[in-house]
Amino acid sequence: MNVAERVWKVLKGDMPDRIPWLIYSNHLPRGSFERRMRDMGLGLDVRCGVYKVYTPTVDAETRTVGDYVYTTYRTPLGKVHSKRRTGLSFQFKGQGSWTVEYPVKNLEDLEVMKFIVKDMVYEPEYEAYLQTEDELEGDGIITVGADYTPLMKAIIGFMGFQTFAIMYRRHLEAVENLMDSLDKKYLEMYRIIAKSPAKIVRVGDNIDGAMISPSLFEKYCLPYYNKYADILKNASKVVISHMDGRLKSLKDLIAKTDLDAIEAFTPPPMGDLPVREAKESWRDKVVWINFPEEVFLRTAKEIKEYTLKLLEDMAPGLGYIVSITEDIHPAHFKKGIAAVTKTLHRNGRLLIDLAE
Repeated sequence: MNVAERVWKVLKGDMPDRIPWLIYSNHLPRGSFERRMRDMGLGLDVRCGVYKVYTPTVDAETRTVGDYVYTTYRTPLGKVHSKRRTGLSFQFKGQGSWTVEYPVKNLEDLEVMKFIVKDMVYEPEYEAYLQTEDELEGDGIITVGADYTPLMKAIIGFMGFQTFAIMYRRHLEAVENLMDSLDKKYLEMYRIIAKSPAKIVRVGDNIDGAMISPSLFEKYCLPYYNKYADILKNASKVVISHMDGRLKSLKDLIAKTDLDAIEAFTPPPMGDLPVREAKESWRDKVVWINFPEEVFLRTAKEIKEYTLKLLEDMAPGLGYIVSITEDIHPAHFKKGIAAVTKTLHRNGRLLIDLAE
């Protein structure tokens, strides 16, 4: 049974021969180490888009100064600008980047951003997906990205958490108008995805219960997940969402979503929700685990012990996928990947036998 077959068995509620083991394809450098790991069952999660988006009325200008990229967006209502730091070392040295200044800083910027959102045009672009699917065959799966939910787009794409908190308290109506504008545009995007050859669709969202309260989640995440899931499921898509933070405070609300899988679910020590408790809360969903990055900083023996304990917590092992969805420190990458891959290769057969 190949990797793709294992993943689809899990997503359909069936039992594969062993726990599927995946890594985002851009996190795995090509070479002899990659080949050895893939020969032992490590599969690729290839992210691919099926639409393009552009803003015909907005003029965007980008300039680079040293390690910073400055982007200015000019509209009939005014302009906004952002600043991004490049050359950071997350997993691959010097290839990371991070937003250090968001485009929305005040109420005037919010109105400009709303104009930019309304100006967005979505068009289908399916060729890359079809080519990737043809080339990948059974070595992994393709997950198609949609955008963030309106709340998380406002925070992660436009404002950052600090500015969002201030704007939400002082200008709630304006913030909600921005989210309404995003939602209207997203319906265009989701209809294009629904008509596409995509099979697995990821809805953002980098959810963390320490940053997104239950009240925010219930009001601004839950209804949108279910609205978008309804469009996608009517087109026979599997719908997942990237929730890689601390989820204990949100577990009961997450259970109310129509998502098929909680992807990038991160157990302790980085997350705060144990694997078994998550599965008990989300019985109708696949728990798509992100192997915690902190564990990779430990010795190979300790990584193996953690992996075995993870398998014990997952026993008998139905309804789980294990993956790497976040960056790993480059100094610990090969050691960590090898330790987990070898352990899952030897001990990841289903059903999991605790005595064995």
